[in-house]
Amino acid sequence: MNMLRKDNNKNSARLLASLMLSQMVIGILLNFHFISPVLRYDGTLSAQQLTFILGCATLLALVISSLNVVFGLLLPKDNTKAHSGLFVMLIAFASIGIAMSANEYAKLSEYVVFLSSSYSIDAAASDTTLEYMKKLLATGRNEAHFYSIFISSISLLLFYVLMMRASLLPFYLAVFAVLSTLLQLIAVGHTFFEMSIPNIMQLPLFVTQIIVPAYLLKAGFNTDAKTSDSQIEQIS
Repeated sequence: MNMLRKDNNKNSARLLASLMLSQMVIGILLNFHFISPVLRYDGTLSAQQLTFILGCATLLALVISSLNVVFGLLLPKDNTKAHSGLFVMLIAFASIGIAMSANEYAKLSEYVVFLSSSYSIDAAASDTTLEYMKKLLATGRNEAHFYSIFISSISLLLFYVLMMRASLLPFYLAVFAVLSTLLQLIAVGHTFFEMSIPNIMQLPLFVTQIIVPAYLLKAGFNTDAKTSDSQIEQIS
């Protein structure tokens, strides 16, 4: 029975690691490549092409946002049941993240509708007004984007805190993951004050999102609970 449980946990760890890597890769491609023709629209794409890009981007965004819920569900219940409060908070914020992502792409949809209609009707008419409206809609989408990232980062923070408390990762790796997520929250928080994001503060999370899946693929969930628990108590 214990052997079967170990095998199931190892398979869950590998699946979790694969999904984490997939989420990171798809997220990077989505935000920095796939929707760039929309964000840098110059009138060369047709309304149908814009709509197609928006539809595909929305589906991808909702899928990768939903993965944050899946991450929590893949954690071994035997280890997380003692931390049910953290687990519920993780699922709650991950679910809110899905809603925030949907709101972000609703804002992007408004931007796409405006772009396609303004260029198709008359690209030269009221150029100043069109540019102002374009900037206003783009700002609204960007704000929704950063709010979505902030909420998703909170769910990721809870995910790593839960893994640390349940001793599913080596203690110092879990601590590094938690600290890197806190830096991500601080970095994204800069946008709430009309400041640019310090990219250097996001680098630790990028490293974390590679190291943690690599560890899970190789070793699975950590089973040495006693050592980690004693270290947590010492810090507390």
